[in-house]
Amino acid sequence: MLILSPNKVFADYIGNVLPELGEETVPEIGMETLARQILGDKIRFQTFFEQTSLLLDKDDAAMKDRIRAKASPDFLRKLQAYAVHVEVASFQPTDLTLRRRPVPGFLFAREWTRFKDLATNQRLSETANSVIVQVNDEYNIELRKEERAILRTHLKSMVRRTTLRNAYKEFFDWIDRPELFRPVSGKLEYADVFPLIYLQILLEGVNNPYPSVKHLLVDEMQDYTPVHYAVLAKLFPCRKTILGDATQSVNPYTASHSAQIAEVLAGATQVTLNKSYRSTYQIMQFALKISPNPDLIAMERNGPEPQVHVVPAFNDMVEKLKHAISEFHDSDHSSLAILAKTQSQASKLHQALQKAGVTARLLEESSSGFSTGVLICTPHLAKGLEFDHVVIADVSADTYATEMDRNLLYVACTRAMHRLTLVSVAQPSSFIDLAARDAARS
Repeated sequence: MLILSPNKVFADYIGNVLPELGEETVPEIGMETLARQILGDKIRFQTFFEQTSLLLDKDDAAMKDRIRAKASPDFLRKLQAYAVHVEVASFQPTDLTLRRRPVPGFLFAREWTRFKDLATNQRLSETANSVIVQVNDEYNIELRKEERAILRTHLKSMVRRTTLRNAYKEFFDWIDRPELFRPVSGKLEYADVFPLIYLQILLEGVNNPYPSVKHLLVDEMQDYTPVHYAVLAKLFPCRKTILGDATQSVNPYTASHSAQIAEVLAGATQVTLNKSYRSTYQIMQFALKISPNPDLIAMERNGPEPQVHVVPAFNDMVEKLKHAISEFHDSDHSSLAILAKTQSQASKLHQALQKAGVTARLLEESSSGFSTGVLICTPHLAKGLEFDHVVIADVSADTYATEMDRNLLYVACTRAMHRLTLVSVAQPSSFIDLAARDAARS
């Protein structure tokens, strides 16, 4: 079995936990790891974390449009049509004469099509070999070495070569949407990574890094686009189980629904996670006021009501966090997470707490996992993880305002198992239910 997860930290966590459970044969990898294994070092690309961070920091409308467009089923269909176009346009068969005998262009075209799943160089070799055999059989001759060389050279002249990156860039001109292709500092946007891989599969074929996988389990199904699933369908003809919860999507511009997944991954088993076992009933009811989900069943394990504290300034919030950390150390809990919306906000909090003499670990994209104790990170990096007590820093109206922010706030709340505390600098976000906010305000 192979488990795929969009979250690198969660993938590392599972990779460490499974051997402890005796599951040494179950590797867990992130989607970016799979992409790097396929593309190698020739293509540099933005990570999902970097994409999410940019969206949160800049709220770039054009970037949202690019991501949304590439997450649509129509985009996948256009990419498939373009691959057919490139396949036809990239090979122009012509006739050849050897020893006064014709070798027709349609023979080259037919054999070229037979080997379409091979990389170009191997495809050229296999096509030439096949044509040579058929010429020998048809005319009852054996082509000499120099004649075989002429045939191979002639075949190469029929191929219109271009790089994979250029072919992908030209796709956007072909669909009359050139503005959708915008590399970042020489790197592909994350939204382009799996469309590029899918085009490579259709045009050149790829070496599957996991050819012996017999069961693929995809975690967080809502975080993948139809193109992601099209790539997985090509790479893994084995049994597939897809797990997820639509309300747990960090990025609403890339979210997929069950019908879209079923259209691309026919025969895969979809499991919608609609029961909450992690959080107490009170925490889940609070979270559901932020992002309603009528299908979710909250298990009735009771605990304290979530607390919302409103403070006038950043320094006052730091004092609240110090108090929460002190209470944590005096409790029987083993993990406390302080969640800030963005990585820059998390870093700022970490520095402020360090300056105040408080020890806490800052979780970053490059972190290999997490440990018990006090942790500072973003809801994005905490996705898939759980903590005894979660404190969400600065849930103000200015910080959590967009639909993406609503998703993040819901994810942040549902990381808590036993206690949930929210601290707002000035006016709290409108996503926080007014009644719950007023009842707990300090």
